Amino acid sequence: MVIIYAIFQRIVWLVTFICSRFFGSFKVLGQENLKNIPKPLMIISNHKTFFDPLIIGTLFPFFSNYLPITFMVDDRYYKNIFLKPFFILTQTFPSYYGQGLDISLHKPRKILKNNGVFLIFPTGERHTYGPRPRPKRGAAVLAIEMPDINIIPIYISVSKGKTTLSIGKYFKLNDLTESQDIETVSQLLAEKIYNLS
Repeated sequence: MVIIYAIFQRIVWLVTFICSRFFGSFKVLGQENLKNIPKPLMIISNHKTFFDPLIIGTLFPFFSNYLPITFMVDDRYYKNIFLKPFFILTQTFPSYYGQGLDISLHKPRKILKNNGVFLIFPTGERHTYGPRPRPKRGAAVLAIEMPDINIIPIYISVSKGKTTLSIGKYFKLNDLTESQDIETVSQLLAEKIYNLS
């Protein structure tokens, strides 16, 4: 199945790359920060549009060994009969909202323990304007449970039709704090993202 995910994600990569680079206004800052990052890797980002996971995927080269990148979607979208085949083929899984972190994070844990790449939006929802939303616990729990995983922050900005992605330097949680407090770690991860704005 991993081969199927990798092939299909590259098809999606190609379509997304063409649309974003040739038919849109697109800019990347800090591209050099994506080089030679040891896996497993957790990507954390703010969330602006439905297409954010696809766009973030194109930051990595077409033949990159970081693909496929797994991520979660809202249960409502996953249950949509038209979208579900796409999610299955791209190794996307539901968030299992309200069923507890043990269930929600079961697959992300497995991906990261198997030296994979997992993308998560700590706020858990799209946010386009207004006060910054409070981060949820998922990313912090994974970082605390696996302090040796590498984490890379990305900030997405969309203004007047122009999309800018700012990429920070990768780090491990132990580089930031020894705290095991979920709230503290959640805020630290959020700051790593929003400091790129």
